[in-house]
Amino acid sequence: MRALDLQHIRMTDLLTDGRVARDARRRARRLGLPRTIDDTSAWASLGALAALLRVVDDGSRRAVVLDSVGERSTFSRWATSAGFAPLAFDVMRADVVGEQVAERSVDMVVRLHPHSASAETVDEHLTRASWAVRRGGLICITMKLGPAHEHGVSVADIRSLIARSADRGLKLVGQLDIDDGLRAREASRQETGSFGLALLTFRVSVPHSSS
Repeated sequence: MRALDLQHIRMTDLLTDGRVARDARRRARRLGLPRTIDDTSAWASLGALAALLRVVDDGSRRAVVLDSVGERSTFSRWATSAGFAPLAFDVMRADVVGEQVAERSVDMVVRLHPHSASAETVDEHLTRASWAVRRGGLICITMKLGPAHEHGVSVADIRSLIARSADRGLKLVGQLDIDDGLRAREASRQETGSFGLALLTFRVSVPHSSS
């Protein structure tokens, strides 16, 4: 698999239409990636894999990749199929960075659906992940779109998170434009409860220490 194979996949995006997720799963099959029955995981994992191949990898497949969800996740299975060796360490938990994982030793950290970051903990999780990632490395997360009482976030919440993260040295890779916001608002009017997912990829521009 080459970075060129995923050149049109967005690394930061909003999922508001199940057909888009199904298309992502079908595309993954055409690329020869392991099967999954979870369309949403396929969509998120394809975006994260695009980030890994297009931004992190230098062609050697030696990038140090940590999957906070675990080795059986869709992303880990796909990254392994692409030639990487992802490790299962949840660096977004306390006392992992500095004890199990050395600071600034990682090229990419992912935390993806169905174990998305929550609005209540995402700032803390991004901070802890940034302790592990080298300058120029990536953190890729998903967040549930929807009402706050269902642990979801709005586009305004996401934009606020992006601004706060930039102040901490985490720069968004890609962008969310006005059409993304319009799609999300339209989906929220048509659906009850959860209606989608946000995929956010951040580049670490200023590494921070946990000490």
